[in-house]
Amino acid sequence: MIKKIKNKLEQRKIKKARLKKYLHNLPSAYDNTVISWTAPEHIKHKRGKLWKVIITGLLIAAMVTGLTHQAWTFALAIAVFAIVAYVVNREHPKDVKVSISDIGIKVGKRKYPFTRIKSFWLIYEPPYTKTLNVNVNGELAVNIAIQLTDQDPSRVREFLIERIPEREGHKESLTDIFARLLQI
Repeated sequence: MIKKIKNKLEQRKIKKARLKKYLHNLPSAYDNTVISWTAPEHIKHKRGKLWKVIITGLLIAAMVTGLTHQAWTFALAIAVFAIVAYVVNREHPKDVKVSISDIGIKVGKRKYPFTRIKSFWLIYEPPYTKTLNVNVNGELAVNIAIQLTDQDPSRVREFLIERIPEREGHKESLTDIFARLLQI
């Protein structure tokens, strides 16, 4: 009796996985791309030994300061931050396919229909920054930065401006500038 139930559950799981794979592979309107390119998920900075020594020293100094002032949770938070940053930065960013179609923007497997995109803006200051930024409703990460790599920004702008509003005069934020300068 129990074996029959287990077999039925396994068969349901297999059917569900097959259906999910089938639905994922169905062609959609996002596949009718007007503009497409391949871009890294994020920029990976080249960090030398000096950078690593300075950051390690700052982290140790922050942890020692927390411990001497009996701020145990601060010291623990710094240690966890360092471990998470190390694990995240160990991997190389994956290349994702970015495609813009008549109904929205697809970045990898994520789809952003134009109805959910509030606005967009381009930050194009080569060689430092070449990004398409979109402000999306209902997402945890409200502002999404998409690397343009070698894509022509004027072509992307001309296509998007007909479908969603553009934020003019939007510059790179101070946190982005500091992150780029500190190679974080």
